[in-house]
Amino acid sequence: MPQVQQGKLVGEPPTIYDGDRKKTTLFINEWELYWAVNNDNALMINPYRRAMFFLTYIKGSRVNEWVMAVNRWLARQIQGGIATNDERLWNEVASSFTRRFADSLAKENAQAILRAGVKMKGEDINAYVVEIEELIRLAEYRFDVPQTIETFTDGLPTGLYQKILELDRPRSYEQWKQAAINCQQDYIHMKARLKAHRGGITTSRPRGWMPQRMLTDPNAMDTSAGRTRGQVAGSEEINPANMPRGGYIPRGGYMQRGRGGGTTRDLREVECYTCHRKGHLSRNCPQHTWNQPNNNGRQRNWTPRSSQGREAIVDDRSAYGGDEEQPIVARSTTQTPQQQADSWLRGVATAGEDVQELVMRDLVGREGFQNA
Repeated sequence: MPQVQQGKLVGEPPTIYDGDRKKTTLFINEWELYWAVNNDNALMINPYRRAMFFLTYIKGSRVNEWVMAVNRWLARQIQGGIATNDERLWNEVASSFTRRFADSLAKENAQAILRAGVKMKGEDINAYVVEIEELIRLAEYRFDVPQTIETFTDGLPTGLYQKILELDRPRSYEQWKQAAINCQQDYIHMKARLKAHRGGITTSRPRGWMPQRMLTDPNAMDTSAGRTRGQVAGSEEINPANMPRGGYIPRGGYMQRGRGGGTTRDLREVECYTCHRKGHLSRNCPQHTWNQPNNNGRQRNWTPRSSQGREAIVDDRSAYGGDEEQPIVARSTTQTPQQQADSWLRGVATAGEDVQELVMRDLVGREGFQNA
C-alpha cells in the first residue's frame, strides 16, 4: 500500500477528450501515465474520487450526455451504501468509457492496411518493425502464424530479404525480425565506412581494381605521344630484356599457346607495324632499331634497368641508347593489411552508387563481417 500523499499532482495531465474515437487510445494512454506518476496521491488512491477526477478530462458535445449519466450512476452507488474505496466504482466507469468510445473500426482498418501491404521506407528497419507490429496488434493477429510472417517479409526490400534467407533461414517471427535488424545494421555500418574514406581519396586507384582504358588488339602498337605498354609475362609483348640477339622467339605464353597448350601461334597472317609486311612481329623486324648494327658494325644490345616490381612498362619502338628515352619501371611497395584495406575502400568510395550498393550487399553476407 503506497503512502498517501496530499500534495499537488505532478506530471503532464492528459489532453481533454472530446469524443473523437481516433484519439481514444491516445487519451487512455495519457491518463494511465498520469495516474501512474501520482498513484500515491489521495485523489488517485480513492476509487470514487479517481472516477470523478477522470470525468473532468472528458468534455464536449459528443461526450456530455455520457458524462452526466456516469455522474448520476456514481451518486446513486454512494447513496445506496457502496463505500467510496470500493474498486468496483472505478472499474465500472473505465469499462463503460471503453465500450462507448473505443474505435470499433480500428481492427478492420488495421486488417485492411495489412492486406494492402506495408513497405519498409528507406533504410529505417526499426520504424518498419514498430509500424507493422502496431498494426498486427490492432488487427488482433497472432505473430507466429505463417500469414503474419509472410506479411512482415513482403514489406522488406528484396535484397535484404534474400540476404536473410541465404544466411539465417529464420522460421519464427522473432527470428525474422532479429535477422532483419542485424543485416540492416551491418549494411549501414559498411556504408558508413565507405563514406568515411571519401575524404582520403587520391587520384590513383589500387592496381587491379578497375581497368583504366578499353582493351585493344594485343598485336597493336600504341601510337600515342607516350609509349606502348608491355603485357604480362607470357604474352607476345614480353620484356625486350629477355629477347635473344637477332630477333624475337615466342615463349609460348597464354597468347601463343593453342587449346592443346603446346603449339605456338601461327604468325603468317600477322602484320608487322614497322615494315607492314606479314610473317613476323614488330620486334622481329630487321628494320627495327635494335635489330640494326650500330656505327661499329655490331648489333646493338638493349639493356634495361632491373625492375623491382612484377611488371615493367617498356618502349618497344626504340632501343635503349644515350639520346633515347629510358624504360619506365613500375615499382611495387609493400603495404600492411590495414593499408591495403584502406586503399581498397578508397577505390570503392570513388565508384558509382550502383557499384557501392552491390559491393556492400555482398560483403554483408560474408562471415565475420560484423567485426569489420
